[in-house]
Amino acid sequence: MARKVLLLDIDSTIPNLALMKISAYHKAKGDEVGFSVNCADMIYTSVIFSNHKHLVDGLHFFYPRAEIIKGGSGYDIKSKLPDEIEFLKPDYSLYPDMDYSMGYSTRGCNRNCYFCIVPHKEGKFTRWQHPEKFYDERFDKIMFLDNNILLDKEWFYEVCKFCTDNSLKVWFTQGIDIKLLDDQVAKQLSELDHYKGFHFAFDDSKLETTIREKCKLLKEHGIDLRADVQFYVYLDNAKDYDDAVHRCRILKELGTNPFVMFNINHKPTKKINELRRWANRRWIFWSCDISEYTRKK
Repeated sequence: MARKVLLLDIDSTIPNLALMKISAYHKAKGDEVGFSVNCADMIYTSVIFSNHKHLVDGLHFFYPRAEIIKGGSGYDIKSKLPDEIEFLKPDYSLYPDMDYSMGYSTRGCNRNCYFCIVPHKEGKFTRWQHPEKFYDERFDKIMFLDNNILLDKEWFYEVCKFCTDNSLKVWFTQGIDIKLLDDQVAKQLSELDHYKGFHFAFDDSKLETTIREKCKLLKEHGIDLRADVQFYVYLDNAKDYDDAVHRCRILKELGTNPFVMFNINHKPTKKINELRRWANRRWIFWSCDISEYTRKK
């Protein structure tokens, strides 16, 4: 008997991959699935950010007869899709305005950055799914959600070859590990078509020498640091403010762009908000220093 399945995307900032796979699974069973299904007898919720977990706590009062399945890293860091759903091709029709394929070619990470949940959620690095499994031929763009694809460079080159062979514009949205960048990787990046540039991370001032060396390597392979490269600059709390400013200034000296990211579980100060506005708006970042920006404010 067909079921009515309601999907609730609580706080995703991009199309929710898990919900797209759940949709594909239930549609294959003949169920009615979507974001606006009435009289649902089954509900899936996805919470990405932990500070929104409370938003799904009262669902059983509104849907007393429905089976409710709650998931997402913000609700339960260990929540996972069963394999019969996880490895399905996503239902891209769930987000009609979507014009790119998306998925994981690898999962996990072997690093243990203090601010990152990936090792706790996904475990050690492993190959996951060839992009042909989630690629939709209607789209000429593909977004990879991999956390550290360069931990397996042979696989990285295979993934890149697939993208090149299919004339795909690529975005590694979670960033590429700058510490693992070498001459061959830089050459491969220079040969890729991309649609949002290349993203790396500069999360510790101790990496300054590495950042300088790797930026030089990217330039040697013809990659435009200002037009096509951006570095995520993370600060956990107000104590990291001066260090984050220092990292942004180093990137400006090198001719490339920062994107300041802040721990959403902490309340940002006025100075942190100003830093994010200055660094994350390129026209402001390139027109003045943070000291000039705050003084003008």
